[in-house]
Amino acid sequence: MELKEKKDFTGTINFINKSLALRDLHIYYVERAEAYIQLCDFQSAILNYKRVCLMEPENDDYYKRLAFLFYFQGQTLFDQRLYPEALEAFARAAEMAPDNVGYHIRSMTCLAALHRHGECLALVNKRLESENDNPDLYIMRARLHEMFRNTTLCYYDVKDAMKLNEDHPEAKAMMIKLEKRALENKHHAMQLNLLGKHREALQKISVAIETDPAVADFHVLRGTLHRRLADFNAAIDDFLLALDKCDHNEESPVYIESQRQLLLTYNDFAVECFTKGFYDEAIILLNKAIKGEKREKGLYINRGDCFFRQGDYNFALQDYHQALDLDSMDINVKNRVSVIYNEYATVAYQDKNYPEAESKFTLALQYNIKMGSYYISRSRARYMMEVAGRAFYYENMQGARQDLIMGLLLDPTNEEVLSILSRLFPGKSVGDVVNSRAADQAKTILRGILYPTVPVPKRSSIVVSSADIEELTKDPGLMSASAKSTWSQEDADISNVEERMYKSGSCFPDLKACMDERDFNLKLAGEKKQVHEDVKTVMIERRTLKYSGGRIFRDYKFQSTNKL
Repeated sequence: MELKEKKDFTGTINFINKSLALRDLHIYYVERAEAYIQLCDFQSAILNYKRVCLMEPENDDYYKRLAFLFYFQGQTLFDQRLYPEALEAFARAAEMAPDNVGYHIRSMTCLAALHRHGECLALVNKRLESENDNPDLYIMRARLHEMFRNTTLCYYDVKDAMKLNEDHPEAKAMMIKLEKRALENKHHAMQLNLLGKHREALQKISVAIETDPAVADFHVLRGTLHRRLADFNAAIDDFLLALDKCDHNEESPVYIESQRQLLLTYNDFAVECFTKGFYDEAIILLNKAIKGEKREKGLYINRGDCFFRQGDYNFALQDYHQALDLDSMDINVKNRVSVIYNEYATVAYQDKNYPEAESKFTLALQYNIKMGSYYISRSRARYMMEVAGRAFYYENMQGARQDLIMGLLLDPTNEEVLSILSRLFPGKSVGDVVNSRAADQAKTILRGILYPTVPVPKRSSIVVSSADIEELTKDPGLMSASAKSTWSQEDADISNVEERMYKSGSCFPDLKACMDERDFNLKLAGEKKQVHEDVKTVMIERRTLKYSGGRIFRDYKFQSTNKL
C-alpha cells in the first residue's frame, strides 16, 4: 500500500504477485488490476477482473468494472482508428452491462465507421424498441437514414427527437438544414417549370417533398406538374395529400388552391377520357368536380357533351340549361341547346307529329336565331301542318313563307330549299324570292340579328302581306326599287359576326372543353352522312327479286288419288 501511495505501481504489482503466491484472495487481483490500469495495461487489468468475477460471481460491482474496462479499451482503440478491435471491445462491454446506453451507442458508432450501416441501423431499431424516450437514438437513426438518402425517414426521426427535447441542439440544427434544402429544391422546381422543363421540375419538387414532407404546398406544386404531364392519377393523389396535411381547413390558402387544382384535374381527366371514348368514366369524374364546385358552367357543359355523345339528349339538355342559368349569354351553350331541340324536332317530323316538330324548331330558333336550316325545317313543318288540316291554313302558310325567306337569306345554298320552294312560291326561283318585296322586312330584321347595334323592328312585326305574295306568285317583274337591293351571302355569314366566348368563373382559369362547336356539329353530320350512305347503298345495290334456285311444287293430283 505504501508503494501504491508513492505511485510505484510496478513495485506494487511485484509485491501483490508474491502475496498471491502465498494466498489466493480476490482482493489481491482487484488491487493488481487497478495497478495495471494506472500503467494503461488494460488487457492485463481485464484478465485480473475476469478472475475476480469467477471468484465472486455474486458481486455486480466487479462486472460493472469489467464492462467499463472493455469500454475504456474500446475507446482507446477507436481513437487509434482500430475500428474492428474497438467494436469487439464495445460489444463485450454492452454484453456485460446491457442497460448502459453508452456502450451500445459506441458499438453503433464503430459500425458506422466501418460502413456497416445496415447492421448499425438494425441495432438502433432494436434499441429503440426498448428505449423510445432517448432523443440521441433518434438523431443517430436520422443520420443513418440521411446516409442512406432516406430523407423522409430522416425528417420524421428528427421530428420525434424534437418532440422529446425541443431544445436538442443537434435536432434543431438538422431540422433547419432539412427545411433549407427543401426550399432550395422547391425554388429550383419553380424555375424549371417557368422554363418549360416540367419533368426536371417534377424531380426537384419530389426531392423537396422527401426532404420536408410536412409542407402541403409542395404537394400542390407537384400535383400541378403531374396534371400538366397528363398523369392525372398521381396529380389527384398529391392534391388529396395536400388537403389532408392542411387538416381540411377551408380558410387556408393551401386548401383553397388544392381544391381548385383538384377540380381542374378532374375536368382534365374527364376530357382525356372523353377523347378516348370512355364517356361513363368522364361523367363520374365530372360528377366529382361538380360536387366540389357547383358554380362553374364549364363543368356542366363538358358533362352535357358526354351525355350528348352517349345519345342521352335529355340529360345533356339539363346540363346545358344549368350552364345557361350560370351564364345566360353564353353563345356556345345556346348553340348546343338549339342543336338538341333541332334533333327533337327532326324526330317529331319523321313521326309526322308536325305541331310538335314546329314547336321544337321554334325552341331551337329561340336559342340560335342565325341558323337558316332551322327556318327551312320549320317552314316545311308548317307547310305539312297546313296540308294535314285546314283549320289554320292562312297562319301556317304565312309562317311557312316567312320562315323560307329567312332561311334563304341566311343559307341560300341549302339544297333542302328546292323541294319546298316550289310548293310555297310556285314558279319562282331562289333569286326571285330573295330579291322580292316580301323579303325586305326579313332583310331588315336579319341585319339587326347580325349587327345588334342597328335598331330593327321586333320579330313579331315581320308580316308577308297578301299583296307581296300576289306579286311573287304572279309577276316577278313588278318589284319595288327597295326590293331590288342586292343581298349577298357575306351579309348573312354568321362567321363574320363576333361571338362572345365563354369564360370560367372567378375561381377558375379557362377549363378544357370536351368538344368545341365544330366537333359538336360534326358528330351530327357524321351520323346523317352514315344514314345517307346506308340509304344510297340500299337503293343502288339492291338485291334482285329474281330467284333461280330449286323449287318444291306440291302435286295436288297425287294427294287426291291417295285420299280416294
